[in-house]
Amino acid sequence: MKRKLMIFLIYFLLSNFSFSESRDKYLKRIKIAENLLEYMLKQPDVGIPLSLIKECYGVIFLRQFKGGFILAGKGGEGIIIARDREKGEWSPPGFIGTVQVSFGWQAGAQITDLILLIMNESGLNMLINSKIKLGGDIGIAAGPVGRNFEGKVSPGAGILAYGVSKGVFGGISIEGGVLFSDDKANEEFYKKKNLRLKDIIIKKKVSVPKEAEKLLKLLKDYEEYELVLEKKSKN
Repeated sequence: MKRKLMIFLIYFLLSNFSFSESRDKYLKRIKIAENLLEYMLKQPDVGIPLSLIKECYGVIFLRQFKGGFILAGKGGEGIIIARDREKGEWSPPGFIGTVQVSFGWQAGAQITDLILLIMNESGLNMLINSKIKLGGDIGIAAGPVGRNFEGKVSPGAGILAYGVSKGVFGGISIEGGVLFSDDKANEEFYKKKNLRLKDIIIKKKVSVPKEAEKLLKLLKDYEEYELVLEKKSKN
């Protein structure tokens, strides 16, 4: 009896340790997104145009592995948050992955975190239902920089790409690769079997986790950047 109890306790402890370790791994992706947004909020002139943030259907935050001036990543990982354009609300984060992404950093840096804006509904639908082949299924272009940018973007670009590396921010050209839903991460993080990306960011079958509340607040602050600056100047 004691032996069975001991085996059960060991199994229980190991299972909980494994879950905690796995969850921490996914929380790092959310933290990377937080850091990127905090960085952009501190920049007075550069950043993603506010108009594009308000027009997009979703924002993807990715960490891709370095490989020189042209980054030829064998894989990467990140999160996506969809935007309800009618209500102006952001969804809980869903987890995604990448394979064979190759891109050139326009500012000459090497280690890059990526921000991708999904600018049309068909692009978002492709990702939640299957996967996206960048440059094939959907057009992708380096995004314009400047918070108050009012010019035109590439008409065929369903995704606009940005990179942050060693304190440098700018548009980035992506030459290929695939984005896909990380179903394992979504199931493990939200503790639900058969949970798919669409369930999280469109149907919202899960609530925003406490660990992602700051990220969504930062997105809202970015949308309302002028108001945030005004409040800071008064304090």
